[in-house]
Amino acid sequence: MPSGNAAVASTHIATGVAPAALVHAVVGLGRFGSTHARRLAGLPGFQLRAMVDPFAALPLDPALGSLPLLRHVDELPLDITSATVATSDTAHADVSLELMARGCHVLVEKPLCLTVADGMRMLQAARQQGVTLCTGHIERFNPLLHDGCRALLREAARRHHGKRDPFLHFRRSSSRPGAATDSVLDLMVHDLDLMAWLCGISNGAPLELIDRQVSATAVCARVQIGGWVAVFESGLGATVPEAVIQAQTEGGPLALDLRSPEARRHLGMDPLCQQYVAFSRAIRGKSSAIATGDDGLAAVERACRILEA
Repeated sequence: MPSGNAAVASTHIATGVAPAALVHAVVGLGRFGSTHARRLAGLPGFQLRAMVDPFAALPLDPALGSLPLLRHVDELPLDITSATVATSDTAHADVSLELMARGCHVLVEKPLCLTVADGMRMLQAARQQGVTLCTGHIERFNPLLHDGCRALLREAARRHHGKRDPFLHFRRSSSRPGAATDSVLDLMVHDLDLMAWLCGISNGAPLELIDRQVSATAVCARVQIGGWVAVFESGLGATVPEAVIQAQTEGGPLALDLRSPEARRHLGMDPLCQQYVAFSRAIRGKSSAIATGDDGLAAVERACRILEA
């Protein structure tokens, strides 16, 4: 499964006439949504046509030029074919359902939704409308998780399958304020997706909670998914934010700092643009490293299992 720079390179192989650009909209112009809009403004294969936010004020970033700023999805031009949902998490499901009802392919920022019931409604709507629903688990495109690294981790996963000692240990924290449990669907959900992706775990594999500890600042869960044991830690209000994966490999312990300078270096497209190229490929039925709607729901369902324990 291609990702990182290899995934981007694979999308540029000439296959005849270039497909028409996707006429795109961004819904939600907070910090993440504004970043999405700026990247899309000059990204080949996409034509950013409009932005939607009921609260955003003009002027917007100059890079966005004279694009219309609308207040509701209902105001979108009829020619919109795809959209990004970067609203507050509580609105992800409802906004996505509105867009899919219009026939739009949708990329939803993580988490896909906040409840399993909402996620099921989203997947059903995508099937009924015949559109593509994807989830913005952007860590799949982190430069550190290149082909060689993923091959190393997958070989280690093969050797650790069925063992009771943790094979992977994820730590992720943010300086944003909030309750420790809020970090599970905000941050830990990234790593739940990464584990499933790296180990090839099916979306239907249940999470068995072995142990969970909740402090004032963090949640730590020891779980078993698909025959692998892992530890997940997440928290808010950290003095120094972090995102680290530790793995037991044949050559010894491996530590990946997903926020290191090396993780911020990339050749050509940055991870967000790579994710959009992968989104475009998924819409066209081509192989893609992007997290599907089903992948996003699996991560949410496992996060909810940890929260409900």
